[in-house]
Amino acid sequence: MSATFLVERASYNRYLARLGDARSQGDDNLAIAALHELCLYNRVNALTCVYAARHGWLGASLSVAELLTCLYGTGKDTAPGREDRLRILLGKGHAAAMQYAVLAGLGRFPVADLLRYKHPDGPQAHTDISTPGIETNTGSLGQALSKACGLALGGAGRVVAVLGDGELQEGQNYEAFMTLHQLDLRNLLVIVDRNGIQSDSNVADIMNVPDLAAVVHGFGLAVRTVDGNDLAAVYQCLNELRTPQKPTVLIADTAKGAGISFMSARHTPRRGYAWHGGVPTAQEYVRALRELASAIADTQVSSQIADFVESLPSTGNLSANTATGRLSTGDAFGRAVTELAADPEVLVFDADLEKPCRLTQVAQRFPERFVEMGISEQDMVSCAGGAALCGRLPVVNTYASFYRRAFEQVYVNATEHTRLIYAGHYAGLCYTTDGRTHQCTGDVAMMRSIPQMQVLYPALPEQVGQMLRWYQADRQKRPLYLRLHRTPQSSELRCDEAAEFQFGLPVVVRNRGMTEAILTSGPHMTLYCAQASDTLAAGGQRAPDVLSIHTLSWMPPECAAELADRYRTLWVVEEICPQGGLFDLVANAMARIAETCPDTRLPQLVHRAADGFTCSTLQPDGLYRHFDLTASAIAEWVGGSTKPETAEPNTE
Repeated sequence: MSATFLVERASYNRYLARLGDARSQGDDNLAIAALHELCLYNRVNALTCVYAARHGWLGASLSVAELLTCLYGTGKDTAPGREDRLRILLGKGHAAAMQYAVLAGLGRFPVADLLRYKHPDGPQAHTDISTPGIETNTGSLGQALSKACGLALGGAGRVVAVLGDGELQEGQNYEAFMTLHQLDLRNLLVIVDRNGIQSDSNVADIMNVPDLAAVVHGFGLAVRTVDGNDLAAVYQCLNELRTPQKPTVLIADTAKGAGISFMSARHTPRRGYAWHGGVPTAQEYVRALRELASAIADTQVSSQIADFVESLPSTGNLSANTATGRLSTGDAFGRAVTELAADPEVLVFDADLEKPCRLTQVAQRFPERFVEMGISEQDMVSCAGGAALCGRLPVVNTYASFYRRAFEQVYVNATEHTRLIYAGHYAGLCYTTDGRTHQCTGDVAMMRSIPQMQVLYPALPEQVGQMLRWYQADRQKRPLYLRLHRTPQSSELRCDEAAEFQFGLPVVVRNRGMTEAILTSGPHMTLYCAQASDTLAAGGQRAPDVLSIHTLSWMPPECAAELADRYRTLWVVEEICPQGGLFDLVANAMARIAETCPDTRLPQLVHRAADGFTCSTLQPDGLYRHFDLTASAIAEWVGGSTKPETAEPNTE
């Protein structure tokens, strides 16, 4: 980790004390001056939080600095343990670094813990109740307001839900607006951070709401607007809204990246905003620190920043470079779907994840066949289902984890016997940074539960295009779920036999002629299992065959019969949840053999999977180590579970 600077608690305490004095004296000017200083400290620490992790979302964090600083600046109202405390929920989870900075400054946890951002034992990527001071977990967008309504209804004193303007594309918010009005929840204040930019584009260019105030007013709610980066205006407005006459939505007009000149913007060219998930280089970090220090009144803190900057060696570009020259299956999908989209039958649907889902080339080459739906997975899936009823071939794209909220829509589409491709991006334990609400181990079980759904999980990037071409040529009216990884394998994977995709048939990765085999799926587990087998062979131990199973919805009877005939033991290793995945596929196939051929000797099945919730980690293999699914763990498990007398090769 590069050298970093944090404003310490002692500096916070000086201005928190001044704020307390100003409150007790009823001196709003002194209170605003103290809050202004604290807001600068929070910007410094949120900046450092993201810079230290080399990952995070500065644009969204910086835009809410004044809002969160003023909300938490109410003193005893936010003290932990009080039932009547002000509970602040962050719907726009990308702003987690700012909420963490504010909480650390208040002493809820050590300021130094900000340097543990996205570590398993530190503040999680999106706000999580494992961090002191956080009231609820932030998952996919659009859930916080409903959760806030429940808190307000359930007996909480005062509740504030801070939402993003892009987040309002999720329809659940409008259901919650109706709840807010119908139940007259005056103890809940809704704040919309209207910074005008979602991800890297203008909200108006993705899904525009021409008159947000009129929409909110139409739900029977009071509406206020404020300059959300004018601390004095925010302070005054929040004071006036402490006892509203009716449930209120405060629209706060802000700039994304506010407070740091080269990050701040209210408008951007399409795909042009760099600081949604951008991490500053060392030079940019120093530039931002200097800019913030110039506005800090406390000469002790500004001098500390100057001394820190002066002590640094030459600040080269320290941006992480993880390029390997290899493609992930997600990268391969981007190339393959661009070829697929040349067919006028195809429509490519996106939920404001164009760049992560590798769809930019499609959007630019075939704009008439690229449909940007914004942050609205349920709407997107049903809209794609309607297009499929007209004979089009929709390709639906979002993170694997976000299909959870559109499961009903996927199911209903399947009942109509149409052809759709659902691409589940950022699946697998290689997506380490963003935590349990954005990582997904249950998508395979979910999709396999839908009748006729074809579930494919490529292990090699070259298989992705083969799978898409196979499905395009296959005219049967059944949907396809394609599970894709964000990160390429760490090294080349050698296969002992041809790895071309053939529906239902496994790929032989290691063929050692043994009576034991490891069955696995996906790019990383296939590599790790192959490496485990190689390690055992190099150590003179029994080294099992390795087979990669890419079709998780069906195993041909002849394939199952061959596995039963050839192997005495099958180790099933998968980076998905224990239920409903590869093990269930294999166990069901063996059960069918037992039913039809009761005298057949069946292999022993041994299972290891990702059992439990995931977490944030910055280590590429961190989640694999968490679940004992690394190559070394698999080698130790398989090597320690075997009996020498069963180690002879299969010569039958």
